[in-house]
Formats: sequence, structure tokens, C-alpha cells
Amino acid sequence: MISEPELVGEEPFATPQTPGAVSAPGTDGGGVTDDALASAGPRGPRRAWLWALGGAVAASAVWACGLYAFGNQDPDLGGYRATDDLCKAARLKHLQTALGTREGEGLPTRFEHATMDDAQCSVELKPTGYEPEVDEDGNEIVSLHDVHISYTLHKRTDPGPEFDGAVLARQRAWGTESESAAVTGIGERAHVARGQDGSTITLDVVDGQAELSIAVTGGWDHESGEPATDVSEVEGLLVQDMQDLMAALRS
Repeated sequence: MISEPELVGEEPFATPQTPGAVSAPGTDGGGVTDDALASAGPRGPRRAWLWALGGAVAASAVWACGLYAFGNQDPDLGGYRATDDLCKAARLKHLQTALGTREGEGLPTRFEHATMDDAQCSVELKPTGYEPEVDEDGNEIVSLHDVHISYTLHKRTDPGPEFDGAVLARQRAWGTESESAAVTGIGERAHVARGQDGSTITLDVVDGQAELSIAVTGGWDHESGEPATDVSEVEGLLVQDMQDLMAALRS
């Protein structure tokens, strides 16, 4: 058993005396007497309370520092990476079986920032046996299926809470009437929107920090001004090409 430490000399909480100072009544000038100490009550609990307070303050400081450090950590990108050429990453092999082969390598663009990486790609699909229309002067009028792909990797903020609103706002901004529905089995959340005239279909997906979109626009008939192809029924192929794209961006 450990005994109380033996106090050497004067009581530690005694009032220090300075030259010329007048001693308090009931003292001999060397500190507080036994009677005065007894009337003041035990000091032990006060020391324990101070130690407890100090420990709580220290623990709070450690917790606050840990919370600050955690809050400033970069989010987990879930394996997604930036891409220099989104057109190469998006092979579109399933859409090509229905709408036609790719014309060229496409037009890729990329914007890089500390908070996000943004990539875009535009590709044309040419149906098998396609012949461009000719105007009255003999000039060819080319109207191919157009595919626009976008990919944004958010490196600071979570796109999830704003995803639904952003998709709806973009659809309204296009000024085209469309029917939108949720799609299951791909990413965290996904929406598909079809133009009522069958001329467009768009698949939007959010998956962790990645936000992706593939929009398909069908060609137009020069004489009637109507869509030459109904692309609204290629949702299944669109989903498969999106899944392939997401896998490529995580490899």
C-alpha cells in the first residue's frame, strides 16, 4: 500500500511571506497554523477537481484537433481517376450495335482544378448504309447520331445531395419536354430522360464522388424535320455502355 507522501517543510498551499509583510492573525509568520488549516477544510478534493478539469480540457483539445484533421481530409474517390481523353475511355460498343459505328475518334476536352476534374467528349455514330441527304443544289446534308459524354470527379465536395436537383435543372435549361425516371442497378443513383418525340435519351449517374452522363441525339430527316431514328428505346444499351465507362475510369 502506498502511503501519503510526507510533506517536507511548510504546507504547500501556505501563503508565501515577503520581507516586511505582516503575518495573519494566529500565525507565527511562517505560514498557516494547524488550527487555521483545520478550519479551512481539506484541500485534497480541490486538487483532484483541478486535475479532472485539466484532463477534460486536454481531452477536448485532442478531440477537437482530431475532428479538424478529419474534416480537412480529402474524400475517398472510390478508385475513380481523372482521364486525359474521355473519348478513348468511352468505347460505346453497345450503342454502336444499334445506332452505327463511330466516326473518327471524337472530340475530347478536359478541365482540371484542385476541387474537381471535368472531362467531355462528343462522338458521331454513322448507321450502316447511311447516305447523306442532298439539297436542291446538290450539297450533302449530313445528319448523324450524336453522343455527348461528360464526367466530373469531385475532389472536395459530395455531389450526391445536389444530384437530383442538378439533373432536373439541366433538363429544364434544355427547354425540351422529356420524361424522366429512376434507373436501378447502376451507381448510387441514376436517372434516364427521354424526349417525347424520340429524338433524345440521356442517362445521368452519380457514384460516390463521380458524376457521369451520356446523352444520345438521333439524326433528323431533312425534308420532314422529324427525327430520322427513335433513340428512346436504347436505354438497356446505354446502361451497359455507362457501366463499361465507369469500370474503365476506375481501372
